[in-house]
Amino acid sequence: RTAGEPASITVLAAASTTDAIHDIAEAFETSHPGVAVRISTGPSNSLAQQVIAGAPADIYLSANMKWADAVAEQGLAEETVELLTNRMVLVVPRGNPAGVKEPGDLVGPGVTMVALAGENVPAGIYAEQALRQLQLLDELREGRKLARGADVRITLAYVERGEAEAGIVYATDARISDQVEVVAELDPMSHDQVTYPVVLLKAAKDKTAARQFLRFLQSAEAQTVFERYGFSRLGTRP
Repeated sequence: RTAGEPASITVLAAASTTDAIHDIAEAFETSHPGVAVRISTGPSNSLAQQVIAGAPADIYLSANMKWADAVAEQGLAEETVELLTNRMVLVVPRGNPAGVKEPGDLVGPGVTMVALAGENVPAGIYAEQALRQLQLLDELREGRKLARGADVRITLAYVERGEAEAGIVYATDARISDQVEVVAELDPMSHDQVTYPVVLLKAAKDKTAARQFLRFLQSAEAQTVFERYGFSRLGTRP
């Protein structure tokens, strides 16, 4: 860029981080005048595929290691930092019309639809692992009870609107919604550890600004924002 032209950073971030990442970008812009942060959120798998296809981006924040690794395997990652963790919870529409108390109730007659994120979306992968461990996944599939959301926020919306009697989302998603209630937390040992890696991409237009943002994401200030939304630093108990 020419002297005097403002720097801009494009951040592709997992849908579950939407609210937190916008707040953090705002704080970063305040402390780094002259740098604009553009954010695009969505399912981690499709964001990774965009990066691999050559979409212009500087930072990629995934909700699992699988998709960050896919980007790294293509030789596109300059640096990867494991940033956050989260929890998986079973949510129901406010008032819990189907009377769901625990995962085992999902296969009962009162439940016709259970919302999960898509099969390649991190939240969907974690949820499937937990349901498989609980020996519920096959029965839910055979009963055609699974409604798949393109990302975790769409999955949450199915439950908010009562289109599903229950769903599995991140604790952070349940926290931002007043239309759902949490009935159970899934055992963290029943699925892979929920890990949010952030990747500085080799294709970053302005490496200096992108690296500054990567460092900012690891700062105490950013951590406070993430914690306010219910995320935890890796290695600490959520």
